[in-house]
Amino acid sequence: MIARAPRVDDSSLAAQIAALALRCSRITDLRPDPSTPFAHMGLDSIGTIELAAAIEEELGLDVPLDLVSDCTDARTLAARLAQSQSGLITRDEALAEMLADAVLADDVRPALSSARRADRAGRGLCDAGVILLTGATGFLGGWLAAELLRTSRATLICLVRSGRERATDRLRSRLSACGVDPSLFDSRVRIVEGDLSLPLLGMSSEAVSLLACQIDAICHAGASVNWVAPYRSLRTANVLGTSELLRLACVRGCPFHFVSSLSTCYSTSSPARVDESHDALAHLSGVHLGYAQSKVVAEALVTEAGRRGLWVTIYRPSLIAGHSTTGDFNGDDLLSLLVRGCVHMGCAPDLDWRLDALPVDVVSRQILRLSAARGTVHLLHARPRHWRECVLWMRLYGYDLTLLPYHAWLGRLRADLEIAAGSGERHPLAPLERLLFSRPDGGNGFTVPELYEDSRRSHAISSRKTATECPDLDAHLLDRYFETFVSAGHLPPPAAASRTGAHSRAQEKGAMGDGQWAKGKGRHAPFDVPFFARALNDRDLTVVGASQVDRGAAESILSELTAWRSPLPTGLFRYSLDLDERGTRRQRQVVLKVKARDSDAIVVGEALSALCDGRIGAAYSRWSERLGLSRSHIRELAIYRQTDTRFTSHSPALLGSVSDDRASLWALVLEQMTDAVLMDAVNAPQSWTPEAIGSVVTGLSRLQAIWYGRAHELTRQPWIGWVQTAASASEMTDLWEGLAQHARASFCGWADPSMWSIHRMLIARIPQWWPQLEAQTATLIHNDFNPRNVCLRMTGSGFRLCAYDWELATVGAPQRDLAEFLCFVLTPDTGDADIDRWLEHHRTSLEDETGARIDPITWREGFAAALYDVLVSRLTMYALINRVRRQPFLPRVVRTWRRLYDRFPLAQEI
Repeated sequence: MIARAPRVDDSSLAAQIAALALRCSRITDLRPDPSTPFAHMGLDSIGTIELAAAIEEELGLDVPLDLVSDCTDARTLAARLAQSQSGLITRDEALAEMLADAVLADDVRPALSSARRADRAGRGLCDAGVILLTGATGFLGGWLAAELLRTSRATLICLVRSGRERATDRLRSRLSACGVDPSLFDSRVRIVEGDLSLPLLGMSSEAVSLLACQIDAICHAGASVNWVAPYRSLRTANVLGTSELLRLACVRGCPFHFVSSLSTCYSTSSPARVDESHDALAHLSGVHLGYAQSKVVAEALVTEAGRRGLWVTIYRPSLIAGHSTTGDFNGDDLLSLLVRGCVHMGCAPDLDWRLDALPVDVVSRQILRLSAARGTVHLLHARPRHWRECVLWMRLYGYDLTLLPYHAWLGRLRADLEIAAGSGERHPLAPLERLLFSRPDGGNGFTVPELYEDSRRSHAISSRKTATECPDLDAHLLDRYFETFVSAGHLPPPAAASRTGAHSRAQEKGAMGDGQWAKGKGRHAPFDVPFFARALNDRDLTVVGASQVDRGAAESILSELTAWRSPLPTGLFRYSLDLDERGTRRQRQVVLKVKARDSDAIVVGEALSALCDGRIGAAYSRWSERLGLSRSHIRELAIYRQTDTRFTSHSPALLGSVSDDRASLWALVLEQMTDAVLMDAVNAPQSWTPEAIGSVVTGLSRLQAIWYGRAHELTRQPWIGWVQTAASASEMTDLWEGLAQHARASFCGWADPSMWSIHRMLIARIPQWWPQLEAQTATLIHNDFNPRNVCLRMTGSGFRLCAYDWELATVGAPQRDLAEFLCFVLTPDTGDADIDRWLEHHRTSLEDETGARIDPITWREGFAAALYDVLVSRLTMYALINRVRRQPFLPRVVRTWRRLYDRFPLAQEI
């Protein structure tokens, strides 16, 4: 059963509703008088949702949300409920009812002359003279109205429901919040009072006929948006209202623009990927949200009107977030309530959600831009973010959040809701209680939020490339949203006093001096001529152009968040410089790499580990100085400043650098490698041919030969940082064990169940195998040597290695770099002969470069120990990152590690 409703014949119903209304409004000093207006009880929009849910839960009545909003007091609502009572309904009956509603009345069709007019009229909303707009008092509808008034000359006739506040006042207030000038409102906005949930839109037949003769297009953005209400509660406004508007459009063949939702594509019975041709009605049985169901049915009506000759366009936007510039947001929507609830609870549900959220201004612009198209349009983000990424960002922003398994989180929420109810407080997640806990029929026992996890729902795609103009849902945009949340009182100020970000960035940029901050360019081009003159020791140059920040590979969330946290712009920037080189003017393409302070990177790592597991977070914080990030901001500069030709021939050319501790500025000007091959080829193991691997191993030997046998000299360098030993690695067992436990399920699933026992054994026996690394002749190792930081360049004789991103470099055994590289470029089915081949190639190449004799047996023992260390200290760190942002290469790398371990297993006795 999906709904229950006993007969509404109890004379005390009105009093019961009044008592529930007082409880939802948190008023304790009034008696439950059924004639007291809900407005006098302080019942706001969220309270209305709670009242509808409370009536359904406690009184067993099916309550349309619009009905609650439409009734001014409990007495009126009780009478309306008595008129609209319904009986028990099964899931199959509900589906049959929806399919029946999806049949458009036969007389809703444009006349032949109207159909011809519709074919000629499809020029887009901005070309229409008079537009009927629904939903203008809502969040998206308000911004749509503002965009139409800004970019077109159209007159808007806005259908607005009458209520306690005058329709004109409500619309004026909403459009003012969207930046609409009052003069535009007075000259180009007209209001028609009506109601989508009533026949004839709540108007007389004469008024409807007059309206039909006045309009050139209809933009239907109005709806009852509610993520907890069942289909029946939303049917009148979202389905029948659409049918009435289609009838109106057919009078003169007005183009009909319908704002639906991408949630219509999220069906558990749909194909894995669905595009604009997706017939949502055919997969309605797998749609479990009443709102999405109502949009599926409404889409079917619109589509049928299109078949009959009406010009129709259906827009399916993803979740709609706040305005990308102003931060204006809808405090009552799903995302806002969820964020507020998680901050309130101090924890977030650990769900595999992909947040495809578009700023409201982007959605409104794209609807207008694509309005000349006929058919269906998907409005989705080109780069959606994972829910866990956003939770990590919130933790760095200053809210002490942890991830909890969903059902543990639900248990915490249930307890919090009971406490809030007992104290008379309103919990932010109370309006979503039914959504979060419900297990719909046909959902295989999963709750609704679990059904919307990535692995269980279909994925919508767009063939129109409609998301290209959308700003990234990155830390900077989240910063803007949360500043607005806090200033509006929807969130408490973040508690972490040490947090840096956009607030402190604006305050601290003066440390660089005005000449180093390109005015008006923001973070996309923060450095100009004086900076480059300083870095290149040459003032005779011109900055020709600059491109947007390039944060590197898509997997690098830590780099992104470190750059956001830093008070100055950090990361990679591409520039074109016109400069004088030995008396000749030439244009040079360069990459500017600006380093974040090591402490910023460490804080991000601590936040990530604590988010995943508090014990890992504590251990990470305890040993953070030993994890390679300490002094990373000065280490890479020192390494790039080497003049040894073995280094300069195997790295990007250093053109200049700046190291200014006082200004917190550490930067490198590097050549832009336009001739590189296999750049960022971390997800393309098939591209790593034997020739390419051999070139990398040969180049690696040359690089390692520079400092080979000079470990004592290296450790005295002020930039080298912590050097790991067998003793120090043994002390860090709590961190290694926590990381292993976190990675256990993934590693065992990707490779085989024996990974867990192997992993535990390696940690337990660190004191036995780590000394084999110390027994090797040490050198400077890259310590992050994989295809994310390695490429090849073409020479006259073939490939040549080019290694970059030296932040984690340290003193260690040469085999450590080889072991990591082979895990990334070999495949799980690599044979023993090929494995041995690369190990021997490395040994003999290093012998040739250094002139030293390297014992083959000792070398193999060192490689085995290096392989163990790759699992214990590196792949488990990737597993942490994979928790919040997918690392597509990681499952294959773990399987390859397991294959290499078969070749180099830990002996029973060492």
